[in-house]
Amino acid sequence: MPTLRRMPAPDVAPRPLRRRGAGGVLSAAGGAPATGAIATLVPAVVAVVASVVAVIVVLTGEVWSLAPAPQVLVDAAVGLGFPVIAVGIAVAEVTAGARTLGRVMLVSGVAAAFAALCTALALVLPPDATSTAVLVQLQGWLWVPGFFPLITLVPLLYPDGLLLGRGWRLAARCAVVGTALLSVGVCLYPEPFLGQVPVEKPVTSETVAMAFTVPGALLVGPAVLAGLAALVVRVRSSHGVARRQVAVLVVPAALLLAVTLAQGAIPSPWDVLAQAVAILLLPLAIGVAVTRHGLYDLDLAVRRALVAASLAVCLAGLYVSALALLRAFLGPGPTAGAALAAGITGVVLQPLAKRLSAGVDRLYYGERADPYAVLALLGQDLATAGLDVSSVPDVVCDRVVTSLRLGGAEVELDVDHERRAVAEAGGSVPEGAPAFEFRHRGEVVGRLRVAPRPGERRLDPRDAEILAHVADQAAPALAALQLHQQLQRSRQALVATREVERRRLRRELHDGLGATLAGMRLQVESARRLVGDATAQRLLDGTGEGIAQAVAEVRHICEGLRPPGVDDLGLGRAIALAADRVRAPGLDVTVEVGSLPDVGPASEAAAYRIAAEALANVVRHSGASQVTVSLAVEDTVLVLTIEDDGVGLQPGDGRGVGLTSMHHRAEELGGRLVVSTPTSLRGTRIQAFLPISEVSS
Repeated sequence: MPTLRRMPAPDVAPRPLRRRGAGGVLSAAGGAPATGAIATLVPAVVAVVASVVAVIVVLTGEVWSLAPAPQVLVDAAVGLGFPVIAVGIAVAEVTAGARTLGRVMLVSGVAAAFAALCTALALVLPPDATSTAVLVQLQGWLWVPGFFPLITLVPLLYPDGLLLGRGWRLAARCAVVGTALLSVGVCLYPEPFLGQVPVEKPVTSETVAMAFTVPGALLVGPAVLAGLAALVVRVRSSHGVARRQVAVLVVPAALLLAVTLAQGAIPSPWDVLAQAVAILLLPLAIGVAVTRHGLYDLDLAVRRALVAASLAVCLAGLYVSALALLRAFLGPGPTAGAALAAGITGVVLQPLAKRLSAGVDRLYYGERADPYAVLALLGQDLATAGLDVSSVPDVVCDRVVTSLRLGGAEVELDVDHERRAVAEAGGSVPEGAPAFEFRHRGEVVGRLRVAPRPGERRLDPRDAEILAHVADQAAPALAALQLHQQLQRSRQALVATREVERRRLRRELHDGLGATLAGMRLQVESARRLVGDATAQRLLDGTGEGIAQAVAEVRHICEGLRPPGVDDLGLGRAIALAADRVRAPGLDVTVEVGSLPDVGPASEAAAYRIAAEALANVVRHSGASQVTVSLAVEDTVLVLTIEDDGVGLQPGDGRGVGLTSMHHRAEELGGRLVVSTPTSLRGTRIQAFLPISEVSS
């Protein structure tokens, strides 16, 4: 048999498969019909049976020392692993392209399984029998389609069965045609089968074989390189869940490559056993990507069946490996080695099965089997030092999704008789999803809404019981957040009302009392000019000076009530005038103000005070040569940005009085202040996000 046959199937980077309809399932045209699933299941079962029979025949037939015998394990590994994955894809609701990929894996698995069976039977049957020669001819033909699609078509098509573009169709056609040509060429090549005695193929022709093999190799070689190129493209374009799916496949693919390259250095039979285990890990990794990461959105029962099948394959591999090792040390006796291998497997089976079963449950259901663990972890999260009360909903959602593997979680809070979604994690939570009330002192403060796991139509009662306890534990923290938000809204309304009143008082003082006092002063000055008595003139002069002082005091009060120039000139012009008054050697101040709507008196006052304080800090501490002040409105938020090119904040710098004051002015309106370093890694950027006041007049 040609020596080029053992190469690794390269790793691939899956692309997200996330087209969903309203019901949350893939919206591809058509699902996998029942007849298609049965058509896949039957040959898959036949392939698994053929693989198991081939391994048993080799290990019990006193032929392990013959050269072709170890290769049976490698072929059987392909015949066991890939048909199982193909069945899982066939019964899932996937696109037609994904089903095509499943068929490719099924064909490779079936061909490899029968290649293993033909090789095993050819080793144990009489060498001079006609059937032995026919089996030799068949195994020389079948191993090619059992191997080469794994290194050409699988990386080209994985994960959704779609090629990267039209240009990749040529590579796929080269893979198909080249594999067909190689199959014929290898089948006809006059190479003897080294069994108990050399067995010649009944039909051979070196000339015809080379005529098929050379063009086949010339087509398959570029197809392999194209598969590697497709791998690189998918890796570069993958992210998120696709990255995790790539990580699952990287380790087994790298292990298979290393084992294959080291075949000459690893002593027999360890080389073949290592290669068989490495090949088994590749479909197992694909199964993990399919089930754990929802690559094909299989139904939950199908996922569990797929994991169980993979577990059965691993246990069978454990038995076969133990039997082969015992035969290598104890000799070819069939009874003693088989009995001892069965005993070792039986001893390991129970604890291993228990741990794997718990691992599978944890993989899909999280910590549902241990409610105390979920509540304990949630308690630790809520007790974290420095946890802001506003972060409690995010903590609850993250813990529920992480610990129970649910499809999504959302926390609603009741504030002023209004339901607000304040946090979410995982996927979106559909309307009508199960809800669990947060009750504190008999009152409902909010709800925890969750989406079932992918593949589940409804929430399991055990999950519902745990979530009810989670809601009870988190209710006091959510009640504190509800009170905090009510206080914050009251504070915002109070600040907005205060600024409205200040603007009204300023207007009345400036336009009413101030104007009245100014008119009285004019009257007093006019009376003084009409009075000739010196004593009366002195009294009128004193009265005029008193009125002038009263006018100045009114102006001082007006300026203290509201920032200067904001009501008369507008916020943008007032900040520009404040920037003009900034005096520092070598400092250039630029003010950029777009078209601003009426943002309300509270936001105007806060923005002006923050800008004035930030400019003062630039002059005192930054040593900057350029500072830019910009104002803009995004949706219903006023964004004030002050950016300089000074020394910036140094490590260990805390909040000074100025920064603390700016934070308080933003937070009392329900806004926030962000202090950061620009992308130039020099200077300071201060951004204030202020909600537009609801109260205005």
